[in-house]
Amino acid sequence: MKKVMLIGEWRSGKSALIRALSEPGYMPRKVLALDFYRNFVNTPSEFLENRRFYPALITASADCDILAFVQDATRSTCQMPPAFASMFNRRVIGIITRIDAPDADPDRARRFLENAGVREILAVSVEQGAGMEELRAILENESSPR
Repeated sequence: MKKVMLIGEWRSGKSALIRALSEPGYMPRKVLALDFYRNFVNTPSEFLENRRFYPALITASADCDILAFVQDATRSTCQMPPAFASMFNRRVIGIITRIDAPDADPDRARRFLENAGVREILAVSVEQGAGMEELRAILENESSPR
């Protein structure tokens, strides 16, 4: 599996994705600094919410193959600034989480990610497993372009 850095707001589903994509044993917790677990780098929400931490995101992304911007489908706002993906020299994918929630709006979440500069977007449900196989295929495919 490729090395993946997850970037998203607090409680957007980053830890749930890591737990679903990795072997049993990952224990989700509030991330206060970069959290390394096997092929995953979980970033604190503060790194996205405060511009002064953007250099830390850029530096940490240097060792990763894929950056995953995680957007919760139930949120009516997005912390990612326009064209945010353009500051990274890596393949960037968007992951829309919680698509199975009653108040989910995947189309709004897709617009948020597209506004942030993401062109490759997947909608997933960790609880129901929807979209997880497609996501796993992207993360395991060694020949996919950036």
